[in-house]
Amino acid sequence: MVGISRILKAGGRLLFDPKFQDTVTDSIKASKKVMGYRKMHKQISDAFIKAEQTTRNTNFWSGLKKSLTSLGPDIKSSWNAASGFGGKSKAVLKQLGKRMPLLGVLLTAGLELPNIISAFSDKGIVGGLVETGKSTARLAGATAGFVIGQALIPIPIVGGLIGGFVGDWLLSKVVGKSHSEKKAEAEAQVQSTMEQQQNTGAITANPYVQTGNYGMSGLNYAQPTMTPQQLMAMQQMLYSGGLGNPMDQDFMAMTSGINRLNYLC
Repeated sequence: MVGISRILKAGGRLLFDPKFQDTVTDSIKASKKVMGYRKMHKQISDAFIKAEQTTRNTNFWSGLKKSLTSLGPDIKSSWNAASGFGGKSKAVLKQLGKRMPLLGVLLTAGLELPNIISAFSDKGIVGGLVETGKSTARLAGATAGFVIGQALIPIPIVGGLIGGFVGDWLLSKVVGKSHSEKKAEAEAQVQSTMEQQQNTGAITANPYVQTGNYGMSGLNYAQPTMTPQQLMAMQQMLYSGGLGNPMDQDFMAMTSGINRLNYLC
């Protein structure tokens, strides 16, 4: 239970404690200078262990409040302390980069809230709790990817965004699609089925389109109701009494070849 409690606390600090996030990024940067990209998985795991040990006894909520309220003053002081537009811009990006994981978590949590509410409404308490766990896992993956990306890619904010995208993508493959994504796909499938049924109904209701066996061209041809022999006999009866073979003068018989059946009967 102690180990699980520490994991949950570390996960919470990863999401909302800027000191934890900064410790991970700084630790990876320091180890990368010495080891390069060798044993990167160990460098990352050691960074998270160090961050958990460093923040274990610190006040979580006071650190969160300080990070949010000090953003404006820190940007202003960094801007005034730097020289030149390039230097000032770099100083501002650095301050934003330190808070970006936290700001990204808050923004993503706000975007995930409608998804969680929808899951509670559609699937009840159990389904809502499951969706909350999935959203939290994806959020943690994106945050971890952000702090790692900022350490590995030496471009302020850009490296973090790339890492956050990769982290969220990897966790989405583990936990699966969100409730909102599945719901949207189901609604799209229902809409597509309804449109197909409507189109099929329109074709069936068309008086010029008959049902039956269709040929290669997709058209419905009239099916014959008399055999060639019966048709020939009927024509013989109609033309009986004439000169010669009357079917030789009949256009229908000549084009269909039925007149040739005389010689076969």
